[in-house]
Amino acid sequence: MENEGLDSYVTVYSAHGRLDAETIKAFLEAQGISVYIDQDTLGLIYSFTVGDLGEVGIKVPPEDADKAKALLAAMDKGDFSNEVLVEDENATNAPHIEPSDAEDDELKGRKRVLFLCTGNSARSQMAEAIVNNDCWDKWVAFSAGTEPTGMVNPFAQKVIEEAGIYHQGRSKSVNEFSNEAFDLVVTVCDRANETCPVWLKQGEKIHLGFEDPAAFVGSDEEKLAVFRKTFALMRATIPSLLTKYAA
Repeated sequence: MENEGLDSYVTVYSAHGRLDAETIKAFLEAQGISVYIDQDTLGLIYSFTVGDLGEVGIKVPPEDADKAKALLAAMDKGDFSNEVLVEDENATNAPHIEPSDAEDDELKGRKRVLFLCTGNSARSQMAEAIVNNDCWDKWVAFSAGTEPTGMVNPFAQKVIEEAGIYHQGRSKSVNEFSNEAFDLVVTVCDRANETCPVWLKQGEKIHLGFEDPAAFVGSDEEKLAVFRKTFALMRATIPSLLTKYAA
């Protein structure tokens, strides 16, 4: 981003480290808000965050500050209302897709995206459900793991159902897709990004890291709140991101 005019930008969020900052930036930009990451507060030493030095200022134009704060407040609660988010008028409630469905006539002509994480139990399952619901007119989504756990995290399944999305997920290995081609491969955790199989690079590959809600330690109510926040953040970010690759 050019530095011209940035002096007037307002800090609306203090992110914790590079990953959080980039995720928040993608989230706000998906809602049409210009974002500047304040490098002066990026306390990174040899790519590691150190204590409070890891805080990163997220700045937006003053005219967008109130909207950004409202979106971020909703994100913290994991509760985005329809009037806050940019809606997709073509969203439909689509079923879970299996690799064996790849030749289904109804799916032909749609772009194919694979969401990849380590266990294929939480983040990639939520991403698959979101795209097959909100972007069904242009995309068909699949998910897999480099080291699948064999089960879908029950908190992930619950927040998907709370959103009114039908999703019968199955934790599966990325090797099940070894003979499949994708227009886009999205890694949603750092480990999967590092271990993404070479054969998946036939399509475009991007990394969109989200913090792992399954790593949170707390009561069931607290865990559910973290999953709701992650799901809401993904739902606000991923569909808008895919529009850039739909043309």
